[in-house]
Amino acid sequence: MPDAAVELVWSGRGLFVRGADTRPHAVGTFPDRTFVAIRFRPGAAGDVLGLHGRDVADARVGISELWGRPEMERLESLLASATSARAAADVLEDAVTARVRQPPDAVVRALATTLEQERQTRVGTLAKRMGVSERQLLRRCVDALGFGPKMLDRIIRFQRFRRLASERSRGLVELALLAGYFDQAHLARDCLRLAGETPTAHRARLTPERPIRPRRDGDDVIWSVG
Repeated sequence: MPDAAVELVWSGRGLFVRGADTRPHAVGTFPDRTFVAIRFRPGAAGDVLGLHGRDVADARVGISELWGRPEMERLESLLASATSARAAADVLEDAVTARVRQPPDAVVRALATTLEQERQTRVGTLAKRMGVSERQLLRRCVDALGFGPKMLDRIIRFQRFRRLASERSRGLVELALLAGYFDQAHLARDCLRLAGETPTAHRARLTPERPIRPRRDGDDVIWSVG
């Protein structure tokens, strides 16, 4: 499901980048595999991975296309030899850290943080608060994620609904308002676009998710699950 994240993923057989999604993507079930991923804060992945703008949105790119085949073979050999998921995560973290040249775009980071904390905030208001024009905010967001602030807002609001939906005692109208939608119809439209199904159907198969936390205090780039 769209979650505004860009991830570097080790599937147990290959290393690839999952770009920031704007629609649901069907995946198979692999009970015999453990997937390990490095998750980037919004705006942090482009310079490290070499992906920008439209190349990021909905992308699935093999790491050889970004870092070259020799580096892919080196990393995949190290990952295949890792004795645990934690050891594999350390390999990925070292590879990413070695490529960090500058901090993430502060404007995109502030935009994502603000949208997480506030509901129904206009893009123009956000741009003014951050000291940039709406056009500049749009350009920087598209360059970092492949889509603009309105889509980022839609994705973050949808993920807020998903977190709240695990509270089974609340009805859809209440959940919609708490998540920041104008009404249940607004929720239904976004859920169909981002999940490919109605809010009722989507909620029925949701399971509580483990939170996303930084692996170390003060880490501005790399996030992990658990």
